[in-house]
Amino acid sequence: MSGYIAAAAAHRDAMDRLRGLAERLEEEHGVVTDDEQQAALDRIAAIDGRHDEQRSHSGEAA
Repeated sequence: MSGYIAAAAAHRDAMDRLRGLAERLEEEHGVVTDDEQQAALDRIAAIDGRHDEQRSHSGEAA
């Protein structure tokens, strides 16, 4: 049980630090627009697709 609590505390700490970073970036660069967010999500999806493709090809070689 203590491992679960430690992992939860570490996760919360990471999320707090990420939130702080997001706030600082927003102050410096402004709010992310819906178009910018969608472009980022599209780029992530494309990268994930390439990784999935690479994994499927490496599985065929095994």
